Parts: sequence; structure tokens; C-alpha cells
Amino acid sequence: MEMEQIISSDNRVLIIDDDPEFRTFLRSVVEGLGCVAMEAGNLSEFTAIYDQFQPTAILLDLTMPETDGIEFLRNLAKRSCKAPVLLVSGQDERILATAERLGRLFGLTMHGSLRKLMHVATLESMLQQVWQDSSGITPETLDRAIREDELVLHFQPKIDLQSGPLFPIIGCEVLVRWMHPKLGLIQPDDFIPLAEETGLIQSLDDVVLRKTIAQLQAWQNLGINHSTAVNLSPTSLTDLDFPDRIAGLLAETDIDPSMLMVEITEQAAMADVGLVTDILTQLRLKNIAVALDDFGAGYSSLVEIYRMPLSELKLDRSLIVDIGVSADARTVVKALIALARELKLPVCAEGIETIEIANFLQNTGCATAQGFYFSRPLPADTFREHIESQPVDASAFQRRTA
Repeated sequence: MEMEQIISSDNRVLIIDDDPEFRTFLRSVVEGLGCVAMEAGNLSEFTAIYDQFQPTAILLDLTMPETDGIEFLRNLAKRSCKAPVLLVSGQDERILATAERLGRLFGLTMHGSLRKLMHVATLESMLQQVWQDSSGITPETLDRAIREDELVLHFQPKIDLQSGPLFPIIGCEVLVRWMHPKLGLIQPDDFIPLAEETGLIQSLDDVVLRKTIAQLQAWQNLGINHSTAVNLSPTSLTDLDFPDRIAGLLAETDIDPSMLMVEITEQAAMADVGLVTDILTQLRLKNIAVALDDFGAGYSSLVEIYRMPLSELKLDRSLIVDIGVSADARTVVKALIALARELKLPVCAEGIETIEIANFLQNTGCATAQGFYFSRPLPADTFREHIESQPVDASAFQRRTA
């Protein structure tokens, strides 16, 4: 799909900012892309415009004297707004990141943020991406993608932190991508929520599991036997037959069940503790490992967690990225690792972006890690090449995956 087809007068941008000069600047950029723009400088103007205008994208300032941007996000959520929201503000990056997380918690589609001193080209690029991401991603096209084998797997290396400075690869996590025939490679955040909302997630999960097990078989034939983790949707944790199905798939391909780990989120684990515990116990009895993902980011009960048959805790990346700038984050991470040690549960940290954070976690007793410092998610063949080239120091590994 050509960009000229993606951006058209059908794209309506609502600009919410109290500074009339900055609104004029934003409007000139939006209209220069061939889109329709309207402005609101306060809540009453926004209320008068929104329902009639029905924006397909929103540019929102966080700091306004009468009503701050968070209140606007709440208001948009109450209106069940589906338009992507792009924050444009003079606030620092941490505040912008927090506001984005709040927007997602409110159920909004947050498309990122820009500081007010941005280049026109940067704003144009982000607006173009809004419509490029949303065009062609529908329940119908996603259903076709599942049926016609457009889903592909990438593998993010899992690193052993306790084997010194070489950081060997000991496994990986499976991450699904959608190879769209027109839009190219689409990230999971852009289609997994749609799959969950439309009931396609079970079919998607089934495809990912079958592809993962097939890849394990291919690697096994090459003499590569690394544990591979796959994420489960909450839907799988409501199906008592799921453990038998996954065990059957492993048996068909003669894969040792210990080579597979399933990951569940805190939110999914707490949805129905009795049912989830039943399913997880069945998986463990079949020698399939279970990791609790995003640990530390939710509101789970520690009592229920220690009663669940878990194999590993994965610390949420939001905690890890703050280690370099926040003493409080370092304290919390140390405490969580100490708690896991007492529970005899190994800890994996996600989101490692610097050697300083890797060293901190290594010294704190964290067992394993994932993150862009070591490697981005890789296609299967590239991941295999890295496995076969070990041992390797982290800097060389990072250079090859840049």
C-alpha cells in the first residue's frame, strides 16, 4: 500500500493544546500531509468538537492550565475512543512514559510521544506510522493471516548471567510477528489485542505453539537443545484440556517436554486462581516448565504466587529499565530477587539495555536475562547461527545483532 493511499482527507486529526501558536504549527504539518485538522484549546472546545469530528488520530499536550492531559485521557477512555493518541509535550521523558502507560491502562491506543522541540520530519513520520499501522489490520485480515501462514516467529536469546562475562545463550523466548503482504513486519502489540478482542487468540495461540514445536524439532535434528519459552494468552488458562493438547503435540514430534516453557502474566494468573493452578499443575506434571511473566508490574497476591507450581519468575522490564536511574528501583529488584531465592525460584530479568544493568543483576543473583543489550529477537536461522558461534563476549554478540 503506497503512503499516498494511507494518508488522505479521511484521516482526521484533533489537536489538543492550549498554545494557539503551537496548534497552528501542528495544524500546518497535519494539513501538509493531506489530512483534515481541528483544534481544541480546552475541555469545553474538545467536548464541542469530538463527537461530530470523530478523529482518526489525536495530538495531545499533557500540560494545560485548566485541564491536564491525564484528565483528557480519562475523558477519551470514557468515550471509548479508538483513535491512536500521540502525546506532544514539553515534559521530560519519564513523565511522558508514565502518561503512555496510564493511557494504555485506560484502554486507549497510545502511539508514542514527542517532545515539543521536535523536527517536522519526525512528527510527519510518526503520523504516517499511525495510519500505516492501522490500515489493513482488521479482524478479517488477521483471520486470513492465521489461516494463510503469515505469522512468523522470532527468538530472543536468553542469557546466563551467572557464568561470568561471556554471557552464554541458554535458551530463548518465542515472539510472534505478522508478515503482512503490504505493510511488512507488524509487531505483536499491533495485533495481539485485536486477536483477544475478536476471539481469534485461541487460533493464534495454536499456530504459535505448533510452529514453536516444529522449530524445536528442527533444532533438535541439528543437535541444538535449548529451552524455548512461549507466551500463553489468558484464554489458554481457562481450558482444562490445554495441557493434554500441548503434551500431545510434543509427543508427536518426539520433543522432550522439558525443552518447552510456557509463560503466563500476573494478570492471567490471578483471574481464576483455582482453575489456573489446576492447569499449571497439569503442565508441571507433564514436565513442562511454567514462568510467571511481568512479575513486579501487577497486583498479584504473593500468597497465591508461592502456592502456584511455578518454575521461574520474570521481572517486568519497567523495573529493569529504571535500575540505572532509580535507587528505589534497585532496592525493589534486590528485594524481589531475594524473595525468589527464598522461594527457590530462579529469576529472569527482561529489558536489559546496558552492561551496567547486566552487571548489577549479575551481582544481585539474578539467574538469566533478556534484552537489547544482548540481542533483539532474531529469525530462527540467525538465532541458530549465534548458538553455533558460542562462546562469545557480549560486545561482539551485540555488534553482530545490531
